[in-house]
Amino acid sequence: MSKASETRKRNAENKARMERVYAENEQIAARGICPDCGRKLRRNLSLTGWWQCSQLGAVGFRADASQPSCNFQMFTRA
Repeated sequence: MSKASETRKRNAENKARMERVYAENEQIAARGICPDCGRKLRRNLSLTGWWQCSQLGAVGFRADASQPSCNFQMFTRA
């Protein structure tokens, strides 16, 4: 197999993998609930498609400072 055809195959595999990831992330975003801790998700408007758990970040940035922090983040296509 030539190097070019190996590259095309690898690119096609990566594209298929990312499509699966985006499809799963879009289902999570539609539910609006963090799969790790069960709190609400919020969009981070800094980048298109960036979603975060409302409990992400330092005490002053979390939805409920009395609850533990959660590190869940993901991207959707839009």
